[in-house]
Amino acid sequence: MENKTLIVAAVLVVAVIFVAGAFVLLPKDNESSATINVAGSTTVQPIMANFQEIYEKQHKNVTINITAQGSGTAAPALRNGTADIGMLSRDLNSGESDLRPLIIAGDAVVIVVDKNSGVTNLTLEQLAKIYSGEYTNWNQVGGNNLVISPIVRDSTSGTREVLDAAMASKLGTSTSDLSKNFNKYSTQGTTGAMLTQVNNARGSIGYVNLGSIPVVNTSVTTVISIDGVMPTQQTVLNGTYEISRSLILATIGEPTGEVAAFLTWIMSPQGQKIVEDNDFVPVKPTA
Repeated sequence: MENKTLIVAAVLVVAVIFVAGAFVLLPKDNESSATINVAGSTTVQPIMANFQEIYEKQHKNVTINITAQGSGTAAPALRNGTADIGMLSRDLNSGESDLRPLIIAGDAVVIVVDKNSGVTNLTLEQLAKIYSGEYTNWNQVGGNNLVISPIVRDSTSGTREVLDAAMASKLGTSTSDLSKNFNKYSTQGTTGAMLTQVNNARGSIGYVNLGSIPVVNTSVTTVISIDGVMPTQQTVLNGTYEISRSLILATIGEPTGEVAAFLTWIMSPQGQKIVEDNDFVPVKPTA
């Protein structure tokens, strides 16, 4: 009887130790979980969504939240602590010197027009004169007799900043002078909204990213060449397409912990293959 009592007591002690041990481990498990908040460019957002899907499956302790409202929102979100990573579809500007950029992909600003325009190619100068308001009819650039309806992105868009800079440089003017008529044009807040309006507005012209080309409705919309060069992964890589750019993920200072691990994974062959699969240009090997 005494032996049985000792055995039961021993079992109870082990059980208490096991439960206590399990209880002690729970905070450690909680400490290992992480949330990564990402904010900024709508161009980068589709790639980031694919990164999120695959990375969260492989790292069950990591949750990634994405907010996309334009490249211009990345720096404020990083500075106020609501984002750990900022997405930008342009280079950092002079007011963002506190950010640490990581180039994750190459891209192009792709010009799309209403098929009724009758245009399949523009020079960069012609494009700039359309947006500056000098050209107002497609017949002025070799197209049909149809009023041009330019569409622009909102002021936080990195895509708009890149295109505006290229057009202003071609005309030898400032971006503010180039954009003096922009308040007369329809303004869209996202790449998807821009493409939808180009698809539906007669005489329209707008701009999207390289990854949007596969979803262009070619029955009503034309992707045009610039100075005879079509936007492709190859023409971005060899530099022949004039309106090219880098896609960037930025942090405040050197990334650490799960943020650093996530960024390292993005630059790995698996991460760069996701870039390629989204029709952007990888900057590291994909295999």
